[in-house]
Amino acid sequence: MASQTENNTLQKIQCDKFDIHAVSNLSLFLFDGFYFYYAKDQNGKILAIHSQSYESPRLLAFKLKDEKLLKLDIPIRVFNHASPFSLVPGMLFESPLSPIFLFFAEKPKENMHVFDTTLASNNLHLVGSIRKELAELLSEDKSDITFHHGGSSFLSFALKEKFNLLNQEVMVLIQKGFFYLIAFTNQELTLFNKFEIENKEDFLKYTLGMIHQLNFNRMFCRISVFGDTSFYRIEEEWGNLYFKNFRISIPFSNIQYQEGTEVFQKPEIFESFWVLP
Repeated sequence: MASQTENNTLQKIQCDKFDIHAVSNLSLFLFDGFYFYYAKDQNGKILAIHSQSYESPRLLAFKLKDEKLLKLDIPIRVFNHASPFSLVPGMLFESPLSPIFLFFAEKPKENMHVFDTTLASNNLHLVGSIRKELAELLSEDKSDITFHHGGSSFLSFALKEKFNLLNQEVMVLIQKGFFYLIAFTNQELTLFNKFEIENKEDFLKYTLGMIHQLNFNRMFCRISVFGDTSFYRIEEEWGNLYFKNFRISIPFSNIQYQEGTEVFQKPEIFESFWVLP
């Protein structure tokens, strides 16, 4: 059995035999307004999950500083969804130029730590950023910490699936306040973008616009939607009014759970099924 504590802003799930000394590594996921992380044992199974909301960057730093597991000197990966990004072909990428590549997505801000994630056997680099003070807080007393853009897990999943895709394929991950959209043409990546969303009409507007831009045929292309679809009441029946091949999907999983902690695995939480390998 697992132990759970939960209120409006905080949730903790731990396996029944949780032992802090058994924690081997951590993965932390940062969003606007909330974060969660999970702890894995040496066999790669999740032992505990902790999620928490926050109201400001100052409160985020305060709450992260108070997290006991995050104080451990063990490998930690930080995935920041609250960041602009730039996807750069491997043949063009040079690490010292990462801030310049990120400039194409958003005007540079002061005191930012810029990082990149290598994908598709060095053929792609996803560049993102995080506030320097937050990066320093998370890095304190850590000998092994890496930073990734939050979209890297979904993009890695899509690239893993590319040989099972149609000639015109769209994959969407819906989160609260935004969605990622990935398009493949003839099994080759042609688009990866992020759109703000308030309702399902926004989803339809941006998706139809992208299909038009890529000269896809909405009566032929397949659209697979992952994530928190219920939040915007996006359903297959509704999607099939506009697209012939529209489906709500659940990713196959590369994550294992200790008994009891699998209650965290829900279709609306993509990272509860798949994380960047």
